[in-house]
This record gives sequence, structure tokens and C-alpha cells, in this order.
Amino acid sequence: MKVHLVLVLLLLPLCSAQNEIRCYGHDFLVVLNQVLQCSGPEPQACYTRKTGEKGCTVLKNCSRPGWTCCNGDLCNA
Repeated sequence: MKVHLVLVLLLLPLCSAQNEIRCYGHDFLVVLNQVLQCSGPEPQACYTRKTGEKGCTVLKNCSRPGWTCCNGDLCNA
């Protein structure tokens, strides 16, 4: 699992950063309330799921059941 996280963190700078946001990340395995800097060609939002998972996502995921999104830096505290 840690290898996947490292790969994601290494690939983030390669994306074209048009939309940036900082969010708290929490996944119960590796990331525990770590600040994530997310960017990409699509607008980004911070999310919290009913399970307690937190992170960054594209806006289209915010309409999924059980997801709560916000648009400010570190707004998913």
C-alpha cells in the first residue's frame, strides 16, 4: 500500500496543474490526516465520506451518495 502512495505522490507534479486545492487525507491504513496538495485539469474539491475517508477528488464524484465535498483549502477537517 505504501508503494502505491509513493507512486501517486511522485506522479502528482507531472499532471498539468490548472486547478489546485489542499485537503486533509485520511484512509485508515497509511494516510492519517495528512495534508494533500491536489491539482489537475479538472476542478478539484475536498471530500469526506460517511466511512471517515478524506481526500481530494474531481467535482463529478461529489454527487455520489455518502460523499460530502467542499471547495476551500483544508475545508474537510
